[in-house]
Amino acid sequence: MAFLTGEYCHAIDSKGRLTIPAKLRESINAAEEGFGFIAVAMFDKVLYLYTPNEYRLISPKLAPRLEANADVRKFKRLRYGMAEHVEVDGLGRILIPDRFLKRCSLTKDVALVGCEDHIEVWDRARWDAFSDENVPQQDELAARVMALVNDGAAPAAPAPQAAAKT
Repeated sequence: MAFLTGEYCHAIDSKGRLTIPAKLRESINAAEEGFGFIAVAMFDKVLYLYTPNEYRLISPKLAPRLEANADVRKFKRLRYGMAEHVEVDGLGRILIPDRFLKRCSLTKDVALVGCEDHIEVWDRARWDAFSDENVPQQDELAARVMALVNDGAAPAAPAPQAAAKT
């Protein structure tokens, strides 16, 4: 399994191509992980890029008998029907289909973020706003996540504080 980290700022060209940074590509053993990426619009209007092997590993195994449940059918249609295999060309670029550009509100300037088992592609302005908002809360966020990992339930996020009046 690849272990992906880092923040990289790049541009999507006029043909919808995006260069995957060499450091990220070098972290992936294509012979083990599969070639190219599975692109899927996931949470928070962010484009996720998984190696084919990793996408199979994180995909829930749903018993065929669950197909009778409407939520299962909807989930599978969205999870798999809206995913697409994208190839990496000789220059380290992928072609991002137009529907992903629209669903994820991606403009020319993007940030690629290594997130352990996948790469996230964010619109650069959204990534900057997310970072500006969340970096100051990193200690509290880490405590809540560790509580979730250790106890199975994270404490509630603190309520936003009202701006102090002067």
